[in-house]
Formats: sequence, structure tokens, C-alpha cells
Amino acid sequence: MLAGLRDLVADSTTPIDDFAIAKQKRLLIDSLYTSLRGQSFLVEANVGILHANGQPLVVPDVLLSLDVADDWWERRHYPYFLWQFGKPPDVTIEVVSDRTGEELGQKLALYERMRVSYYVVYDPTLRLGDTPLHIFELRGKCFFEIAKVDRGSAPVWLDQVGLGLMLWSGNVENCEDWWLRWCDNDGLVLPTGYELAQQEYMTRDENEKRADLAESQLRQANQRTERAKKWATRLADQLRALGVDPDTL
Repeated sequence: MLAGLRDLVADSTTPIDDFAIAKQKRLLIDSLYTSLRGQSFLVEANVGILHANGQPLVVPDVLLSLDVADDWWERRHYPYFLWQFGKPPDVTIEVVSDRTGEELGQKLALYERMRVSYYVVYDPTLRLGDTPLHIFELRGKCFFEIAKVDRGSAPVWLDQVGLGLMLWSGNVENCEDWWLRWCDNDGLVLPTGYELAQQEYMTRDENEKRADLAESQLRQANQRTERAKKWATRLADQLRALGVDPDTL
């Protein structure tokens, strides 16, 4: 049974994501839709780009296009036609799953001809070499590799899109690993919806704990005040029993 499954996967001509790559794509998409405000953009996985009539579709793992027209939804049944959107994507990202994708060869040249501002190759299992992350920027008509990023390296700022990229170690959907993440100019990762909800929950929980602590401290202070009043009353009674008026002391 297992051998038959291996043969099926090996013979398939359809690109198949494994679970890690599927999670990685969701992470890159969800965090932008959660974090970017007041800006028209599209970010999606596995959407084809048609850059010229008669040319086959190219399907990046993730594409980001900023400042797209609001009527893009009317073309929802079509791929990303460059002449309809009026611009190439600003960022295309490929996540390497094997050695046959030509991410640093044909695909790089193709995105360069499309005039994509940034091309990112994430190689989490180091199938193409010793560097897990390559970032290329279009300068004039050519791509220049502006960063080779290792795990633990500083974030890389993409000035033309106002976003950063970094390799981040942490938990995504209950999986601990290194992940490619968007970040801000201070190197803080852009949270997903789940992460933002968790942060808000933790903040609310912490505020509730502080409120409970303050209420407990107030209650204890009131109890101390009541005990002090009772002690003062008993002392006054004892003084009066001795013929001393406590109000004159």
C-alpha cells in the first residue's frame, strides 16, 4: 500500500504541497490580511500569472500585489492577467520542495522578465545549497540578489513594498519550526489572526488578573482598616473605664 502511494506521488504531474509548505503559505497570507490596514492589496497562493498572450501560466507559491484596483473581484474567475491588473505582482515567493523547480534558474529569469519588484526563494530543507533564503530585487531590468539569509540572521527590509522578511523560529499551528515571516521595520513579525487573538486574550487575561489582584489588595486594606477601628474602639473603652477621656488625649 505504501509503495503504491510512493509510485502515485512520483508519477503525478500535478504539483502537490506537503503539510509544511501548506502551513507556510497560509502563514504568509493570513499575517498580511490580519496586519495590513488601509491599503488595497492582494496576496494569495497558487494563483496563476499570465504575463503575455500565448505564454503558459506561471504559478508562484505566493504572490503579493499592492495598490490593485478595487474592481479586481469582477475578474475572480480568471488568473492574474498583467494587462488587466495593469502591473506585475510586487513580490513572488517560491518555497522549494525538490530540485526540479528551477527556482534559481528559469523561474528567476521569468519573474525578471515580468518585472516583479522582489523575488524570494525559500529553501527550508536546503535542497538548492547551504542558504535557506534568497531575496532578489529588480534594479532596472535585472534582478540583484540583495540578501542571503541564514537562520538567526537579521530581517531584510523590502523598501519598495514597505515590508520586511525574516526567518523566525516558533510555533505555527502547533508545529515548532523555522518559518518565513513578514515583519515590520523594527523586526517584529506581523501576526496572524490566531496570534493576534491569542495576544488579545493574554492581554485581557492579564488585565483581569491585575484587576483581581487590585480588588484583593483593596479588600485586605479595608479589612485592616476595620480591625484598626475595632482596636481603637476597644482602647477608647478601656481608657474611659480608667476615667480617662480619650478625646482629650
